[in-house]
Amino acid sequence: GPSFLQFGKNNREAVDDYVYAISGDQWDNGGKLLLGRVHKEHILERDAWRFASLDGGEPLWNADIADASPILDMEGHIGLPEMVYLPTLKKYLLLTWALHTDFRAATGSELTILEADKPWGPFSLVHYDWMWYKREACPYTPRLPLKWFDGETLEGYILHSGNWETDIPYYCPQARKFKLSVRTDDCG
Repeated sequence: GPSFLQFGKNNREAVDDYVYAISGDQWDNGGKLLLGRVHKEHILERDAWRFASLDGGEPLWNADIADASPILDMEGHIGLPEMVYLPTLKKYLLLTWALHTDFRAATGSELTILEADKPWGPFSLVHYDWMWYKREACPYTPRLPLKWFDGETLEGYILHSGNWETDIPYYCPQARKFKLSVRTDDCG
């Protein structure tokens, strides 16, 4: 399940002339995150895409996806990821999730939010919820619509869906308000 990195409407906050996409290796409880990019003028040309492998923390761009390597490896914790760029912070936020029981919503899910200075990392933990919201809701596929995010107040909404194994109406689009806080000390 690939997703495009979000740089705002019409890619207006893009940091270069490329369009980036990420994908995990499984829809719910994967472990490897791959990164691809293409010049914005060639997005529909498969042969123009390049895929990252890291060499000392810097990407090498490979024409063959088989030569790519994960930019992040978190076995069992990567499901349908989303990455957005926040220009006021000059940071990339990566949102991902995992089910507590592979392919089952009944036991709940976790939410992981990471940050990086570049789309290929390195990544640092921003937020982790082992039981995201509540077990019976079992949220999944977190998205951070930049249209719903205020870069000045750092407030916005995470959009997600929920449990498909219950009669309770969780299996529908849901939004949860959040506010980022910026750490101002040097405590690690």
